[in-house]
Amino acid sequence: MRKIKILISTVFLFLMASSLFAVEEYISNIYKELDHIFIIKSEKDLGEILSSNNNDKYYYLIENYTEKKIRRLIVNNDYDFAMTAIVIVIENNLDNENAVEMYSVIADAYEVQLQHEAELEQKRQLELARVQMEKEKQRGNVEKEYIAAKNTDSGKAVYVSGKETKLTSSNWKAALGMVDLLDLYDAAGGFNSIHYGISLDYRYEYTLENKMAIGTDIFAGFQFLAIADEANTVPLIGHGELLGKFSTPALSKNLFFRVGFGALMAGKSTTAPGAQQVADTMYTPIVGLKMERIDLGMAKLDIGADWYAGHLFYPEINVAAGVNANLEFPFAELEKVKLNLNVGIRDIFFMKNSGIENRASLILAIGAENVIR
Repeated sequence: MRKIKILISTVFLFLMASSLFAVEEYISNIYKELDHIFIIKSEKDLGEILSSNNNDKYYYLIENYTEKKIRRLIVNNDYDFAMTAIVIVIENNLDNENAVEMYSVIADAYEVQLQHEAELEQKRQLELARVQMEKEKQRGNVEKEYIAAKNTDSGKAVYVSGKETKLTSSNWKAALGMVDLLDLYDAAGGFNSIHYGISLDYRYEYTLENKMAIGTDIFAGFQFLAIADEANTVPLIGHGELLGKFSTPALSKNLFFRVGFGALMAGKSTTAPGAQQVADTMYTPIVGLKMERIDLGMAKLDIGADWYAGHLFYPEINVAAGVNANLEFPFAELEKVKLNLNVGIRDIFFMKNSGIENRASLILAIGAENVIR
């Protein structure tokens, strides 16, 4: 009899253990489903799993686990899905006082969070508005004080100035010729002499929005010291020009048309018989062409030709014209100015009734110009 009781007890315990194991596995599977639902935050799936197990005698375990997952959301400040999930829990069990209290806590915390987020958003919008106003203010200052230039590679307009860039719409250059050697030759009088002097060359150009450039060229040179017996020289030779110029991108940005006025001066010598044939001082309109800043690598070349129309008023002079060329070698660049060495040649010739007269100058000058690219 004792053995039978032991056998019955063993069978009963085995059945109970099997039942508990089955329940544990069943609940464990639901827990896994709930874990997945809270990861993907699916309102639909949460509602289905709670409603489908609502009448299960172990529903309280499922409900407790769901509330545990909701509390985890609250800790992580994820009030959106926490509010959604607790409402689903209450809808499936209106008697769940714990869930109702949790709903109240979540609602209060959610309201605080929304208010805090609204304040942060307002501050963010105010900061964005402040930054935008500052940008507009800076842009206004840029448009007033700086220059709009175009990057030819990207085609985008940028504002430039000072150290940040070396782009500008204007260009100037001044060159002081410390050495201006002139050779004066007159075929009719068999006269030839060399003179030392100085010169000043200045140019200014401004580029308009349509890329047309306008400007001016000014030149003045005086030779006052003869490198020879003064009895066989001209006492003073001078050359001055004031020209306006323009270029058009339709032809070339480097090609300038020039027009203006000039004076070609020569003093007379009573002690140099050959010099009596030298042309008198001529005041003349000037028309010409000039190619500027031709890039030669380490140097830039200017070359031009001019017609001195004033010869039309001098019967003894048939033609008066001139050519000029200059090589510029940069050797120093400062913040806004660069320095360069200039080697130039200027030649003016007269075709007279009595023969040719030629005035050729070699000029060595130190130049300064604004920094551009």
